[in-house]
Amino acid sequence: MYSRNLPRLGIRGRLLFASLIGLLGLVALGAVATESIRRQMIDDRITMVRNLTELAHTVIAREYARQKAGEIDEATAKRNAVESLRVMRWANGEYFFIDDYDAHSVLLPIQPDYEGKDVSDLTDSSGTRFVLAQRDLAVAGGGVIRYEFTKPGTGSAAEKLSHVRPFEPWRWFVATGIYLDDVDREVRTVLLQTTGLGAIVALVTWFLGRAVARSISRPLGHLTEAIDRLTRRDFAVDIPEVERRDEIGDIARAVDQLRTTRRDYEALQEASRVERETALAYQRESAARFEKTARLVSMGEMATSLAHELNQPLAAIANYCMGSVRRLEAGSGDRAGLLSAMRKASAEAARASRIVARLRRFLRRSEPSVEPQRLADIIDEATTMASVDLRRRGHAIVIDAPDDLPPVRCDRVMIGQVLFNLIRNGIEAMEARPVERRLLVVAARAEVGHVEVTVTDFGTGIAEGDRDRIFQAFYTSKPEGLGVGLNICRSIVEFHGGRIWVSDNPEGGAVFHFTLSIA
Repeated sequence: MYSRNLPRLGIRGRLLFASLIGLLGLVALGAVATESIRRQMIDDRITMVRNLTELAHTVIAREYARQKAGEIDEATAKRNAVESLRVMRWANGEYFFIDDYDAHSVLLPIQPDYEGKDVSDLTDSSGTRFVLAQRDLAVAGGGVIRYEFTKPGTGSAAEKLSHVRPFEPWRWFVATGIYLDDVDREVRTVLLQTTGLGAIVALVTWFLGRAVARSISRPLGHLTEAIDRLTRRDFAVDIPEVERRDEIGDIARAVDQLRTTRRDYEALQEASRVERETALAYQRESAARFEKTARLVSMGEMATSLAHELNQPLAAIANYCMGSVRRLEAGSGDRAGLLSAMRKASAEAARASRIVARLRRFLRRSEPSVEPQRLADIIDEATTMASVDLRRRGHAIVIDAPDDLPPVRCDRVMIGQVLFNLIRNGIEAMEARPVERRLLVVAARAEVGHVEVTVTDFGTGIAEGDRDRIFQAFYTSKPEGLGVGLNICRSIVEFHGGRIWVSDNPEGGAVFHFTLSIA
């Protein structure tokens, strides 16, 4: 039979394996706990040495106060401070030491022969001049430093953690510390205790796992083949053990229920798939409709500017043609002059044609097509389209989009509409500003997994309470606004899986941001 011939790990093996995993988990937990204990012990000792260093600093400050009061001279005050700290010990014979800012040892109880000498050349096994490092830390205000130094009673260097505290009046710094091997020794003791307890728990878990596996593996074997056949959509299989009144019977009845409901489930899955596809198609259609509406609204708002833009080449064409007609009527034989006028008229006609073609491209309806696109080209098209308004209103625009930006996944026309709307909003926001502040900055930079585009203006800015509301449908602060532009922008950006938001421009005005996924 299938269940007998297929090599597999039975329930008993799985439970035993679970016991093994539990053991490994205990080992891992013990390791984590041990490291946590070690860090906590080090933190506790750092706190302790900091407090002790403060105590030593107080001793020095007390003698300095006596000097300032005129009770003793400076040399006596320094000697009293040194001798007071020389005899002080704590924990396992830990001591205080003092050096001055010129790296001369003032107090070193375990090696008094260093006192009064230049110890700037002392290094540890890593080559670090630790006295100079301590001095630099003290000059910077003090703190904790790690280095190696001879451990009392051993004659060998060990890693040490010290807290350094400066005493500026005498250009001293006082410190004390702990040797980390003492901490490690205590941690090893804790580790041994934890290991012993873990071994006991592991043995108990192992034997319990074997007992539980033996009690349930046999009846579950009858269900194995039935479940396997169900996974292959064989719903005619008879489910055994359904008459039992224990947990095995509950499993059998659940499997039997699965058999009777699986067909309904698959039907629901198919219906759900069709519904998702329908919703996605509707979302694409809505996004395209919104984008088309936004373009039409924008063109309506730009009608005056476009009329002005077209009027210039058309007027020039009329002038060139009328001048040529008058020359011909007058019988002028200036063929070169006539050709020049016709060429200029032709150039102006081409200019008008480009304006109309640009408008037709902007208004052309097409199905959304999300493809890898070069963002710099989209920015260039949007700013070119808005240049009519920019020139008419006396605005300047700066584009900061590196050529090496990664391609983004988007519909070129839709994202162009988003940029166009944001640029126009920025233009209108700066209308009341002096001409020298009418500057618009369009920038793009690559982030992790996406590209962020920003449109910055130096206008009146947006109030804190309006930053979320401006993206709602039909909300506007403009007297003649429809309140659909930014809502359409948000719909388009979210259709592309990005997000859009606004922040303050520190120099006055607003910064609109939106993101697009990298292709």
